[in-house]
Amino acid sequence: MRHHVTIGPDTLAVEITGSGAETEGRVDGAPLRAARDPDDAGVWRVAHAGRTVAARAVRDGEHVWVAVGGEVYRCTVREDTGTADLAPVHSPHVTAPMPGKVIDVAVAAGQEVAAGDPLVVLEAMKMETVLTAEVAARVARVHVAPGTMVEPGQTLVDLELAESAQPSTDG
Repeated sequence: MRHHVTIGPDTLAVEITGSGAETEGRVDGAPLRAARDPDDAGVWRVAHAGRTVAARAVRDGEHVWVAVGGEVYRCTVREDTGTADLAPVHSPHVTAPMPGKVIDVAVAAGQEVAAGDPLVVLEAMKMETVLTAEVAARVARVHVAPGTMVEPGQTLVDLELAESAQPSTDG
């Protein structure tokens, strides 16, 4: 898949050639390799330009928030075809994309949610961000309450994904 990723004033050409727990591709022509952290499925180990970093990515509507090295970046992603869609990464852990304060928790353990349903509302720098379910799932556990201060990557909600949303174990 080929995408254009805009981060602030910069636009990068990103091509992803793999999928699943290990993938590779290119960013502006330079090779990129990424693999899920075996201890935390929400973290990716990304090797690019001679460095390896841990990164988290959370989709928020048309934007993807990426946390790397204590910094959080808001990215706008569009495919070369001109659409604004990106194949979602379905994780059972909904994590904070940025430091902030939990304003609202819209779900409870045991609740069934559909794709797009609001889960948690965060406030950061006077902006509210609604984190939503990527796919249909059941809420397994809620880790936060309104008023909780959170850090990037902190787990807010655990989901039990439907069988069709589980990552493939095929080689």
